[in-house]
Amino acid sequence: METETETEQLNRFLRKEGADLVGFCSCREYFPEYSSAVVIGVSVLKLLKKSQSDPIQNLNTIMDLLNIQGRQFLCERGFGVWGALFSQEDLPGKDIIPHRELAVKAGLGTIGRNFLVITPEFGPRVQLTTILTTMPVLPSQPLDFAPCVTCTMCVDKCPTGALDSYFRHEECVKCFTCVLECPVGRDAQDLRCYSDLPDIWQSIR
Repeated sequence: METETETEQLNRFLRKEGADLVGFCSCREYFPEYSSAVVIGVSVLKLLKKSQSDPIQNLNTIMDLLNIQGRQFLCERGFGVWGALFSQEDLPGKDIIPHRELAVKAGLGTIGRNFLVITPEFGPRVQLTTILTTMPVLPSQPLDFAPCVTCTMCVDKCPTGALDSYFRHEECVKCFTCVLECPVGRDAQDLRCYSDLPDIWQSIR
């Protein structure tokens, strides 16, 4: 029987702890002191199903716990690690991790017309957290996945015209129509069960 690599062990560990997506890639172009990035994704609808009463606290707790558990796993094996906690990423003075770019590089999805990561499993309805580490990894293969080539639903339904050939940040009102209307993902049909999802989504972003 083949022995699992440390990358495979970490993948299995994180999924057991609740990660829906796990990808690996190099991150030296962003953070030269670290060799690898571990990108972790969790379905937003799964998070909401766990607790709609306090979605912000629930989201922060789950994403931070995954990040901390992953770092502990790596530390116990002697590797250097760093990763901003999800709940603290908006604090002044914090280094910004380019989650979207790393997620695409790690094979979790592609950048869509709404300029978010579109995953095959959950469309853009996924939260990301990233661990930087000195552990060498076998990089995940980028996805051969292009759902937005013929679809313009998010662009057509954007109420302010913020989505064009580039993201018009000043026009975006954070209504998240582009997230909720995206037809990609096995969770797309489940959205109909959440009439108050736009309000909940705004509260957790």
